[in-house]
Amino acid sequence: MPIRSVTDTVVRFGQGDMSARTYLLRQDEIGWLARSFNDMAERLEGLLVSERRLLEDISHELRSPLARMKLAIKLARTSTDPGAALDRVEREVTRIAALTSEIVEVTRLEGDPRLLKLESARLSEVVREAIRDCCAEIEPRVCNIRFDDQLSRYSFFDRELIRRAVENLLRNAIRYSPENTTIEVLLLHDSHNVRISVRDFGLGVPDKSLAQIFEPFFRVNEARDLESGGVGLGLSIVKRVVQLHNGTISAHNAYPGLRVEISLPL
Repeated sequence: MPIRSVTDTVVRFGQGDMSARTYLLRQDEIGWLARSFNDMAERLEGLLVSERRLLEDISHELRSPLARMKLAIKLARTSTDPGAALDRVEREVTRIAALTSEIVEVTRLEGDPRLLKLESARLSEVVREAIRDCCAEIEPRVCNIRFDDQLSRYSFFDRELIRRAVENLLRNAIRYSPENTTIEVLLLHDSHNVRISVRDFGLGVPDKSLAQIFEPFFRVNEARDLESGGVGLGLSIVKRVVQLHNGTISAHNAYPGLRVEISLPL
């Protein structure tokens, strides 16, 4: 019986068998119901796997700074220079605070897409605002940003989310840019899409890691990222913002440097 088959699958899924699916090829309402259940089950399984992986990553990320804080506190109690140990505690607290803030952001972005506040606006204005916000970080690096704006159309997007996404791309480019170099930001469009391109002139990343850099907590170089203060969530947040806008994001080595490109539908 088709209905009994669907019911049995739903019961198995409800009891924790995330792989439970129906395999009805009918073209009537029962077949439509079965396929709808399969689609829902795929999404729920993906969310649960993603949540599990994120929790494992978070526990791993918190373990190291907490261990370093414990050590620094012990040193502060016994050292003749407790100030240095307290400075270390402060750095680790700052890192944990940044990590917590970005985890909250990731969680929010994985919530209800209907929370998007879409409005018609000029993307170039949002990009310029993000560039202004990052200018204070550029001076110590002795590099500059060159913005090439070829966009003349309005588009629909969540202004604040896109601004944060562009700002994360710029901060990432600034973090890995050598001194006396330029970060290139390009904004253009065709008949269907708007494209935002951010390129630095650093070392780039290994080709095998290009797709992984958008995953939570992935680091090409653990020591370098810890030194720079990164927590490994910036590009992951950008990816989620882009996906919420039904867009795509990709990274390419530009020889020299890394180019990250966002494509958003008009």
